[in-house]
Amino acid sequence: MNKSELWENLDISDTSRLERLSDSAEDILSIIFDGIPVGVGLFELGETVRAVYLNEAFFTCIGFTKEAYQSKLTDVLQTIHEEDVESFREQIYMRAPQMKDIRYTLRGYRGNGDLGWFHVRCVPVENKQNDNPLYLAMLTDIPDKSQIQNNMVTLKEVNKKLQIQEERYKILEGTAQGLLFEFYPDLDKMVFSYNFPNNKKRKEIKNYSEYIKTSPLVHSSHIDDFKKALFDACKQEKEGQMEYLSSVSGGGYRWHLTYYKSVADSDGRIISVIGRIKDIHESKMEQEMLNYKADMDGLTNLYRKEAAFEKMQEYVEEAPGSECYFTILDLDDFKRINDQYGHQYGDEVLRKTADELRILFDENSILGRFGGDEFIILTRSIPYDEVHASLKQLKKKIRFCAGIVKWENGEDIKSIFDKADRAMYQVKLSDKNGIHLFEEEL
Repeated sequence: MNKSELWENLDISDTSRLERLSDSAEDILSIIFDGIPVGVGLFELGETVRAVYLNEAFFTCIGFTKEAYQSKLTDVLQTIHEEDVESFREQIYMRAPQMKDIRYTLRGYRGNGDLGWFHVRCVPVENKQNDNPLYLAMLTDIPDKSQIQNNMVTLKEVNKKLQIQEERYKILEGTAQGLLFEFYPDLDKMVFSYNFPNNKKRKEIKNYSEYIKTSPLVHSSHIDDFKKALFDACKQEKEGQMEYLSSVSGGGYRWHLTYYKSVADSDGRIISVIGRIKDIHESKMEQEMLNYKADMDGLTNLYRKEAAFEKMQEYVEEAPGSECYFTILDLDDFKRINDQYGHQYGDEVLRKTADELRILFDENSILGRFGGDEFIILTRSIPYDEVHASLKQLKKKIRFCAGIVKWENGEDIKSIFDKADRAMYQVKLSDKNGIHLFEEEL
């Protein structure tokens, strides 16, 4: 194969084709560097950044004459704006030891003292003189402010992504294992990232606001609060946590705790809601058991007075307009039972009474032990005749005095108790072992 055929087989971008220009590399470089409207320079990186070669277009680009630039040759960084020089220097000394390209947009001083924007691309080349890194740099003037704005927009987007990542890792630091999530309001997209030893999956759900309406992901009793917390966080910067029942892969629901936080851009627009989900089922069950034990009377396993009052008030208020009756029941001659048969026998009578009340009054009722031998009962959506009939059924086994009052809307438990207590004493003043319905005095 002759030289002509060899040349023809070279790739179109192979620099060997430039031999057509000259046999001298110096001639070729002179033609190229003098002919392109881009500042080209060769710079050596030592204690300073020293210019080794600069083409004519370099001086045109920066607005300096060769003579005026002579004092800058040993340290070209002195022509860069002081707010940019340190960050540019960091790029140089971070990337140069690894012989990596450097691309940077910065502000520099022109020959007349004005500031200009310049884009610099530096490529490492072999240094045959010493061990200092050597870079061939191409300098482009950016006179068009719109291009600067484009660069700033790009930088803003990068910062936004970095901000999201930073928030994610802050949350991740709080636990070695867990489930992270990101919700993007503009895209209506939820992304779950699993962080468990044997599970590093990522799940993406599009049209999440519609998906959550029919998904069993969150228990129906908690879904409204869950959606409100999420979508409120999409409207303004917000940070919080909430507990809710969430479905699990094996079936059923478990208690979870979610920490969440809004992430906004520099304009204050919410771009993401991020958070961490933690399984708290075991601790929640332990706490509920402790709360249950604190609320329950140890002897009868009915609600203690304070817990009963609180639950009864809530029970009535959550169903306004329902027919509700409150009853206070006092066992007859209980002191005589204790004195004659002993306290253990008396305790057994109290337990039996509680058992009978549970049999007679269904799940629409709340039962409590007020103290001593007194019991309290609240029924909802049960007619008075049925309440009265149940108490009469109890009278066949236990002697007691009972006062009943209808719970009207807006009344509180203390005033209701007072009325029922007065009705009960009407029975005590007669022959005992009776039931009396409170009636307002005219």
